[in-house]
Amino acid sequence: MAILEKDKTYLFSQFCELPQPPEKILAELGYTLHINTLTFPTQNTILPRIAELRSSLEKRIQLTPLTTEQARRETLISPILFAIVELLNLKLLIEYPISGKRGQGSVDYLNDLTRGFTQLAVEMSELGDCYGVLTTGTIWQFAKLKGNAIYQDLNLYRVPNGIVELVSILLGVLAGDKYHN
Repeated sequence: MAILEKDKTYLFSQFCELPQPPEKILAELGYTLHINTLTFPTQNTILPRIAELRSSLEKRIQLTPLTTEQARRETLISPILFAIVELLNLKLLIEYPISGKRGQGSVDYLNDLTRGFTQLAVEMSELGDCYGVLTTGTIWQFAKLKGNAIYQDLNLYRVPNGIVELVSILLGVLAGDKYHN
């Protein structure tokens, strides 16, 4: 029995509301899901003030109840992303609208790694080969789309303790052509 209605375009947020497992939803879209330990490009030129960023994040966690998506976004996610885009001289789009064959909506922040991964994978499928990241603010998980295969990383990166490794991967993925080609 089909999960998705034929020729219907869904909002990305609707995909994380579906009760079926991600691999079944993705199969209907023509993708396979592989869950493995992944290797990502990294950039060892870590942020000049990584210790300062970690200290700031630790303090923010102590001072701010992280009970809402907005609190996690402003307290933990934004400082990390802005530190990286400033170093790489990139722009940060807070909401990035995508309109594809089966899904549409804005790439946004998600707070449930399990259901949110389905939404992330569908968003990635509309973009073509790319990397993706999903976060609750304190836990980050990466994904990779290559061809018709979506790879979900088994590793979870924690903030603030895993900030060096997390930032190294984010820099490596975002630096892309600048450092790796």
